[in-house]
Amino acid sequence: MGRAPRSRGAQKTRAGESPGAPPSAVELGIRYVARRRRFEGEVREHLRKKRVPSAEIERGIERLRELGYVGDGETCRAWIRDRLRFAPRGRTLLRSELIRKGVGAALVDETLAELMSPEDEVAVALDVLQRSARRRSEREDDVMRRRLWAALGRRGFPADVCREALRRFLGDDV
Repeated sequence: MGRAPRSRGAQKTRAGESPGAPPSAVELGIRYVARRRRFEGEVREHLRKKRVPSAEIERGIERLRELGYVGDGETCRAWIRDRLRFAPRGRTLLRSELIRKGVGAALVDETLAELMSPEDEVAVALDVLQRSARRRSEREDDVMRRRLWAALGRRGFPADVCREALRRFLGDDV
């Protein structure tokens, strides 16, 4: 036999909740981070949109931190590793994306220094060049060189990294 249909306004009740009681900041936060890691700023903004009072948001974030659901340090490391693997970018662009997500500049700089040495950045740029070159047909050297340089620049690589990566990739002095 099937379930009885629920009325439109009926809500599931959880242990310790009265029917119709709004979920706590911790519960809303756990639901939000259940799908993927989130930065504390993202969780804070989500709770604000859910109209959770500011004082409760801060208590909820602290509790989520204690429970291990949020932690910008580990989330930042995982985010950078994923970004370098699936959508490679230079240090400059990675830094600005993380700061836009609400991660502190000091934490971002510390994590980037830990995960990405200058030589690693050149290696990432070389990988981008190899991917870009495979998609491009043979063209004049100057045109190809400008386009490859532009591809690196759009991904946030500084000029010295672009120059070194192109030198290694093309096997000549740029």
